[in-house]
Amino acid sequence: MASYCKYSCKTPSETFQWIRAIMDFIKPYRFFFDAHVNNFFKDRLWEAVNKEWMDCLQDELVENLIQIPSGVVQDHWPASLKEFIITLRSLSLPRKQANLQEEFPLLQMASLSTVLAQGMNLKKKHEVEVLAAVVGVIAKDVETKTIVDVGSGQGHLAQVLSFEHDLSVVAIDASSHHGKITRARAERIRKHYASKMRKSGLDGRKWCVPKTVTCQILSSETLKALSYGVEKHCLLRESSIGHSPVEEHLSPHSCMIGDSSLILAGLHACGDLSVTMLR
Repeated sequence: MASYCKYSCKTPSETFQWIRAIMDFIKPYRFFFDAHVNNFFKDRLWEAVNKEWMDCLQDELVENLIQIPSGVVQDHWPASLKEFIITLRSLSLPRKQANLQEEFPLLQMASLSTVLAQGMNLKKKHEVEVLAAVVGVIAKDVETKTIVDVGSGQGHLAQVLSFEHDLSVVAIDASSHHGKITRARAERIRKHYASKMRKSGLDGRKWCVPKTVTCQILSSETLKALSYGVEKHCLLRESSIGHSPVEEHLSPHSCMIGDSSLILAGLHACGDLSVTMLR
């Protein structure tokens, strides 16, 4: 049986080598992972699988089948099937939990206030605290203030990045209902911080409020139109009508159009959304 390369993500070149190896491996099977579940049955896609593999596996014990993702093979299986499974396992990305403090020495995580944590369960609160802190560190490292929150949902991450990390955030989600909730939450948080500023006498500080965008990301053309719309919004700064002088510091502000870089972030971005946004 062939020997297998050990891959690493220690350097960008090694990471790309690993990615290319994965792409080369899965290329012959695109018809499988590009197909919908209905097509699997309608087009009888299982018939495209190596007949020797099918004849072997259809009578195999369930206990042995469920070990395939872990790279466990049986001696009596065809050599080509064993090679496929072992190669697949060797290409799997690591799933060990990283030590964030080692990866980001400047990382400082703080517990969210009750105002920012409103509507979050403990799991969501923990996730937002960690991801917001990581994004904050990276933003300082790459010297950008602009964040695009992909699949922002109800805006939990976007609002923490805005109010706690003083970042300019564009929150993108396909649901207009989520956008309304995000804006309503941001308004409540904004008023809380305005009151806090009055009491502390810190009237000079300006707070960032996320800009919400409702958009179905279906193609690169949609993204181009979205980019133009966001830039137009950023250049035409919203005025704050009916707010007190202190609250004016909390009104939506222009994005950092002059920045040459931005950070694409997402907490549980669904499906192909992250890949589409990268394209």
